[in-house]
Amino acid sequence: MEDEAGSDGWIEVAVEADLPERRAIRAQVEGMDVFLFRTADRIFAIDNRCTHQQGPLHRGVVKADIPQPTVTCPVHGSMFWMTDGRVVRGPASRPQPVYDVRVTEGIVEVRPR
Repeated sequence: MEDEAGSDGWIEVAVEADLPERRAIRAQVEGMDVFLFRTADRIFAIDNRCTHQQGPLHRGVVKADIPQPTVTCPVHGSMFWMTDGRVVRGPASRPQPVYDVRVTEGIVEVRPR
């Protein structure tokens, strides 16, 4: 029997047409709080709650026009790479969980890496 996410683990989080370009949004689905950010050619998805003290990353500063796009937590300034969740600057010491992203028939889907 398939779980709610399907046997392959993909979970629907947004309609692609509703995902704004160059503005972070928060999607909540199946107990997950996901940060989504869309550029012209990519959609990033990471856990929305900072690993330091659970700050809302969708309210942080995103720098997407650099070789390694980052998001900065608005609470204490921890900075993470959006590609792999790596900590660029603390106080966070643990990386952000990152999701694989795909678009299927106009629906944005994610699954934990």
